[in-house]
Amino acid sequence: MQCLLVAATGLWLMAATAGEAAPAPQKKLLGTRFIPFDVDFEHPVYETRFDDPSMLKDWVLEGGKKMSVECGLFVLESEPKSGREETDDNHLVCWLKTEIPADFLLEFTVRPQNRARGLNIVFFNTRGREGQSIFNPALPKRSGSFPQYHSGALNGYHISYWAAGRGTANVRKNFGFHLAAEGQDLIAPARADAFQMVRIYKRGGAIRCMVDDIVSVAYEDDGKTFGPVWTHSGWVGLRQMGHTGRCEYGYLKVLPLLAGR
Repeated sequence: MQCLLVAATGLWLMAATAGEAAPAPQKKLLGTRFIPFDVDFEHPVYETRFDDPSMLKDWVLEGGKKMSVECGLFVLESEPKSGREETDDNHLVCWLKTEIPADFLLEFTVRPQNRARGLNIVFFNTRGREGQSIFNPALPKRSGSFPQYHSGALNGYHISYWAAGRGTANVRKNFGFHLAAEGQDLIAPARADAFQMVRIYKRGGAIRCMVDDIVSVAYEDDGKTFGPVWTHSGWVGLRQMGHTGRCEYGYLKVLPLLAGR
């Protein structure tokens, strides 16, 4: 199965380099309310309220300064080495060690230290390009540098749900950093002290990112435009660009979807 997936991806990549212009990113459902009803809330894949520092063993930090638990919050921090956004090189990605099913609802709350400065991303359905675990020691070492994640040894999706100064939330498909959908950043305009609930829903090719149940960005992967739909299980990772500095997370859970819905 893995060999077939690699072969199909390779054929698509050859076709994609033949000269066709990339399509405009999708802009669907923006500003609408979406609450999924096909979620199995009784059997979480993973759930934590970050009230015990021992939960740090469930996570792997790549790059950045540190991860910690403070007063019931999960804290991810970078210390920008340059002090200038355009040259910051202390980005981080923090992976949950638990493997996540292909279709799921991810939910967490987040509060940036400074909403006017920073950019946060969630990676999901992430695997090695030959189908292996992202923790396979044969994969190249990762250090938080962005190209290692979108144009390196990994396949998957990612959503930049907060990008201060840009105003948009984007879905990209990897390998290849393909801009698949564009939406609205609903994190930057919120109150400085507010925790907001971010939800990422995926079933098949349907992907939705909600902030406080309002659709921030949505994508329908047709399995053709940017290669096959990623229907494999994988891993989720929280990314903060170096100039984000510090973000606090109040809780996080991953829920499977109900079959046949």
